[in-house]
Amino acid sequence: MTQVQQTHSGTDEPLSAVLQELLYTLIGVLLSSSMSAVHATAAEALTEAATADVEIAGLVIAVGLLAAGIMLRIRSDHAGATILGTLGFAFAVVVLAVAVHTNGWLTKADAPVAAWFVDHRTHALDDLALAVTTAGGPAETAALGLVVAVLIVWRTKRYGPALVMLATVASASMLCTIVKLVVGRERPPQSIQLMLETDFSFPSGHVTGTAALSLMLALLAGIHRSRGVRALLLGIALAVTVAVACTRMYLGVHWLTDVLAGALLAACAVTLGSYALHRLDSAGAFDATPPRLLMNRISL
Repeated sequence: MTQVQQTHSGTDEPLSAVLQELLYTLIGVLLSSSMSAVHATAAEALTEAATADVEIAGLVIAVGLLAAGIMLRIRSDHAGATILGTLGFAFAVVVLAVAVHTNGWLTKADAPVAAWFVDHRTHALDDLALAVTTAGGPAETAALGLVVAVLIVWRTKRYGPALVMLATVASASMLCTIVKLVVGRERPPQSIQLMLETDFSFPSGHVTGTAALSLMLALLAGIHRSRGVRALLLGIALAVTVAVACTRMYLGVHWLTDVLAGALLAACAVTLGSYALHRLDSAGAFDATPPRLLMNRISL
């Protein structure tokens, strides 16, 4: 009996050791997995927080540059205001581009806004959005710009304003194309698109062209007008830009950050165009001036 008990105890002892070893191993694996998960979660959270901090800091810098530009414009320092304003708008575009590339904090509203537009679609709004977005297309914008330029030269015999307007819209469109190729953002899913778009999404070419042309037309029409009239014209230009931007999101072909970047890019070009118009006006170049003499009258 004693021998049997000893044998049984000898059998239990190795079995208990094995079970204990397995238990320790299991606990170690679980702890290791938990620590890895915690580390990964913490790293992801810290990365997102760092990205958000960078984006916020970039926006603060952009707003600071724009505010400084406004202060210089109040002091009639048009050159300094133009430099700071252009840098501010350009910096804001860069911040958005970085956010898009890293899927950062500023892109978090893209999907909810797109879903909201999809949820509020109707047949009547579909037709209206298609009509507005077609009118604000790059080809249509370029054609309208050329027609307006010809009319300005024909009616006023002034080459300066027409050429500045065309140069501003063209430069904005070219910058938009370059940024599209650099960022390379994909369009929203085709499942939500009401019209097929397959090229790159950021920034919106429709919004860039429409904003550049409408703002330049507002500036041209407001020359030597009262402040109230200029404000009204700029308000109309902004309303047209917002309408085109909303149709692009409604049709499911652009994200919110795409249209914002397009508007900022246009504002950057229009800031330079506005300064060129100011220099022409100061130099008396709003009189009939052949194109070959314009560059001699525009000086920084």
